[in-house]
Amino acid sequence: METRKGDQTCSLKLKFIKGQNAAGKEVYALVTFPHVNPEVTDGDMYETAALLGRLQARTVHSIVREDSASLIAVG
Repeated sequence: METRKGDQTCSLKLKFIKGQNAAGKEVYALVTFPHVNPEVTDGDMYETAALLGRLQARTVHSIVREDSASLIAVG
């Protein structure tokens, strides 16, 4: 069956090291930037995330790109 993508969404998530808990494990803060253009390349998104991370006082632990789309049957 032929299908196509519909309702594509994309978001950028930055996970920051917030500190440590009483047991010495790292505690994280997650910042989500929704409504990113799904056609942005991975390289451009990473570069943008790295620049955004430099504006923060906390250390960036990870950068996540989250894509989602509905699958629609064609025909």
